[in-house]
Amino acid sequence: MVFAEDIRKTILKLAEERGPDNTFGPSEVAQRIDQGNHQDLIEQVWFVASVLIKEGKITSTPSDDEPGSKPFRFKKVAGS
Repeated sequence: MVFAEDIRKTILKLAEERGPDNTFGPSEVAQRIDQGNHQDLIEQVWFVASVLIKEGKITSTPSDDEPGSKPFRFKKVAGS
């Protein structure tokens, strides 16, 4: 079972690793958590990411290279 806190920690870790100049996609987050079933986690990743965006920890940016219905990538907010 995957918990929201696990997803949150993974998003924040990726944001820290990439910094405010580089993006990462929801599928990258999901794959770090569960490579075998990462597609099943995408909606949960989006939900947790939306909370982090509201908190000002990350931001989303449009991307043409992310397949799926929500073509956005995430990145760390500068100074957070």
